[in-house]
Amino acid sequence: MRKKITNVTIHSIVQKPYKGELIVEDGKIAEVGKTCSQSADEVIDGRGGLCFPGFIDAHSHIGLSAEGYGFEYDDSNEMTNPVTPEVRTEDAFVPTDAALKEAALGGVLVHCVLTGSANPVGGLGFIVRYTPSNLTGDKVVQRDIGLKMATGENPKRVYGEKNQMPVTRMGTAAVIRKYLQDGKNYIEKKAKAQKEERPFHDTDLKLEIAEKVLKKLIPARIHCHRAEDMLTALRIKEEFDIRIVIEHATEYLKVREEIKKSGVPVILGPYMCSRSKVELKDMTYKTYKGALEDGTLFACISDHPVFPSQVLRLQAGMAVAYGADEAGMFRALTIMPAQILGIEKDFGSIEKGKQSSLCIWDGHPFDSRSRVIWNDQDGWTTL
Repeated sequence: MRKKITNVTIHSIVQKPYKGELIVEDGKIAEVGKTCSQSADEVIDGRGGLCFPGFIDAHSHIGLSAEGYGFEYDDSNEMTNPVTPEVRTEDAFVPTDAALKEAALGGVLVHCVLTGSANPVGGLGFIVRYTPSNLTGDKVVQRDIGLKMATGENPKRVYGEKNQMPVTRMGTAAVIRKYLQDGKNYIEKKAKAQKEERPFHDTDLKLEIAEKVLKKLIPARIHCHRAEDMLTALRIKEEFDIRIVIEHATEYLKVREEIKKSGVPVILGPYMCSRSKVELKDMTYKTYKGALEDGTLFACISDHPVFPSQVLRLQAGMAVAYGADEAGMFRALTIMPAQILGIEKDFGSIEKGKQSSLCIWDGHPFDSRSRVIWNDQDGWTTL
């Protein structure tokens, strides 16, 4: 079915806003411009609204701690072992989590769902998009998109209480290094079996994931708040020649030159929360301004449920209030997270051939009074 969206101002992200039209067919953008020549089976009057691509929350735990439940649905961390790369967030994801619908009302239509940060080596994340379906499979955009790792206070606290390594930052780095070295040895063992033309019967689910990281098939998504933790992550990246993404980067401004030189992408946030632990004491919205000035590839994220993904847009608005460029913050909600996640061919901007991940707003998204009045999954929406 071919739909035509008219009477909207198109914020494509890749060019300046303009009044225009879109043609959507079979879930993809077939045409976009000031006027569209193709005929349509249905015409949607956008009521003079602002049409944006769906926002992308590149670091979330949505669906792992479903709204309205306690420990019964708290599945963010497998805190029984500091090395659990074989766990997958998809296996704990609750597709009926009310937060998904609420996030869509706030313009967030795509989520990268990661394990928590209790373990130095946590598990595999995946990407979902909002749909009304109650089936996880209908929401999946991409599986196994990165291996979550963690430094800093969280592993120290969790395993310190168990009197088990790691209880220091040194121990955390050592656990990560040992895992990666075990992965290198595993790769060599497999290669030797292949060279000798004999079957390999020692498959290890943990080390299969290490092989993906070491071969740069997926990045390590490393939780780091403090400057020294980011520097450790950069050292590990160089030592093992792997791809990484630095998650949170609260003290980014203290090591901005090192991050710029490394070319490593950064997940910034959340900032709409309290300084609940020591490693957050220097948290500031000015970090977004600095990252934009540096030309760093970064994403603005909620870390849902640290604060609700539904109001992610307001965090971006606060960044603008602290001096960040507005257009840059829209990129930090759309095309830049898409690039970090490797889904920029389908998401992150309004362009021909991309997925029709679209929202129509009745006002500026950074204004708390504005709301999504239409999206490509629900049609016209109500609060």
